[in-house]
Amino acid sequence: MRQRTCAVQVRVSENEKQYICRNARRCGLSLSAYLRKCSLGKDVYSAVPPALYRAYGQLLRLQQEWTSMPPDVVAEQLQTIAQAMMQTCFHLEKAGDAGWK
Repeated sequence: MRQRTCAVQVRVSENEKQYICRNARRCGLSLSAYLRKCSLGKDVYSAVPPALYRAYGQLLRLQQEWTSMPPDVVAEQLQTIAQAMMQTCFHLEKAGDAGWK
């Protein structure tokens, strides 16, 4: 395991710190890992919430099986998937992480 023994201190405003911390959370990284990646010019991506991955999986299964299903069952499953996606987005918005800006 690589040992990191040197520290770098940077002064930021409270608003800047909140913004940086929020972006690190969106990427699923610790603050140190996020700042290291950004400062070393590495690509940093937002992490997709697990609930959206599950909804995507449900859509893929529905795509494979919809031709053998009654239309009302397909509509019901689409509604369930849409609700799950909206709940996830609402939760993100409420938590202040909406938009993946």
